[in-house]
Amino acid sequence: MTTDTAENMPSVLGFAILQLFSRMPASGYDLKERFQSSLGRGWHAYDTQIYRELKRLEAVGYTTGEVVKGRSGPQRKLYTITPQGLQALQAWLSTPLDFTKTKDEFLLRVWTLELFPPGEAVDFLLRAQHEWRSALQHEQAALRTLNDSYGEVDDGSPDAIFGRQLGIELNIAMTKARLKWVDRALKVLETRARVEEKVLN
Repeated sequence: MTTDTAENMPSVLGFAILQLFSRMPASGYDLKERFQSSLGRGWHAYDTQIYRELKRLEAVGYTTGEVVKGRSGPQRKLYTITPQGLQALQAWLSTPLDFTKTKDEFLLRVWTLELFPPGEAVDFLLRAQHEWRSALQHEQAALRTLNDSYGEVDDGSPDAIFGRQLGIELNIAMTKARLKWVDRALKVLETRARVEEKVLN
């Protein structure tokens, strides 16, 4: 059995993969589909990153893979979390999280809205608004599905479900806040454009 050392500990992506495996076995293709969609729940990853991390997790004993017959095609390898992997995941969940280390490309661009070419800042915000409205509808539908199937979190939904429900609720709250902010930002740009037009005229 592999000893848990700093060298063997998974990356954040690795822990995201272990979280998924803790709920059900999955193939590399399943993971790819999950992390390339909004169902990634907070973590996007590319194919090469996923498969590289899968190999590493199996090599250090955090997952085990079994080749099975495909549902409608060739064989595929299904991965399952091992007791050691579950232990590593639980240890990671208990470590402090540095909330000061965030990466948000959208916010980075907002800091310099004044540098956008004429009209493109508005287009940038409108695209964000469209994406967030779509994401909000998706999250609300996902929460309804869980609530209808397992009961609402306040009514004692199962242990394996309530974290997902709370996570989706957080996504919904943050998306609503973003949509409220983008409405304000668009109004600010509109007002500034009117003022600038008066000055020029």
